Amino acid sequence: MLLASFDRLMREQHPVAYARSGPTLDEPGHYAKWALLDEGGWLELADCETEPQAYYPLALGEMMGRSLLNLPLAFSAYVLHPLCQQVPELLGAGTVLPWRQHPGVGRVDPAGQDGASGRFIDFHGRRACYYRLARADGRDDAWHIRRYDGAEVEVVTGLDVCGALASLPAGNPAAQAGFHLPLGSMQALLRRYLAVELAQTLGTAAAALDMAVAYATERRQFGKPIGQYQAIKHPLANAWVALDNGRYAIRALLDDGAAPGVAGIAARLVVAAATQATRLTIQVHGGIGFAWEHDAHLFLKRVYHKRTQVQRLASVL
Repeated sequence: MLLASFDRLMREQHPVAYARSGPTLDEPGHYAKWALLDEGGWLELADCETEPQAYYPLALGEMMGRSLLNLPLAFSAYVLHPLCQQVPELLGAGTVLPWRQHPGVGRVDPAGQDGASGRFIDFHGRRACYYRLARADGRDDAWHIRRYDGAEVEVVTGLDVCGALASLPAGNPAAQAGFHLPLGSMQALLRRYLAVELAQTLGTAAAALDMAVAYATERRQFGKPIGQYQAIKHPLANAWVALDNGRYAIRALLDDGAAPGVAGIAARLVVAAATQATRLTIQVHGGIGFAWEHDAHLFLKRVYHKRTQVQRLASVL
């Protein structure tokens, strides 16, 4: 029921045709979609994962990726919500603002990454709050969180057509705080968040691959569908297997007692598979696949954008 409801919500409220316009939360219609997520209880998704072996982050993340979701649901639901449950003073002191009214966008960094490259973040409008969560130097259980107002960030040109990019200011944030959380608790939180982000990357690529398979069954050359030729069907099959291997890697990441290094392995497998599938999609479509009017490039650019984020997040774990 949960997965079917979320799938219907994504298909009806956030189809790819809508994502292509690159809306932000400053637009009333797009902010209304955030309010709809709140009304449906989707901002508390992390609370739903009580069933063993349910792997909700994998399934839900894939649906987000297939729709090219342009709302900061993953960070708000899988980082801010569980973090403030465990460290309520962050919300009580105003370091973190209520994400129902102030959607939370964020990035997670290892310790010591304060250069210009450490300030890029997805842009979702001036109504959003922008967070930077980083490990503090010296201790595994020490973390630091900074909040920047939407009016402070600078919009910059990014790769993803369906969403903008911003740069956090170099000056003092609107609010900041240090906090301590047991290493195991923080790692569990971030593993779940990484799983959602990896699943979004995988879902984006899976949607592109479905498009390529459909085209290969329709496009005819030399009297039969091009998908019957080995030069087409074998790469498509290999791409499908690679994506499915990525799903197993995400499941391993979500399992209790995941082995050290599984985050990096999962990120490498998913990124490689997603890159392979989206590049192949454009090749299978031929000339039209390179055209701006076709959707194939939207999926490729989203994957290239996401892979930087998931690789950085995996390095923290």
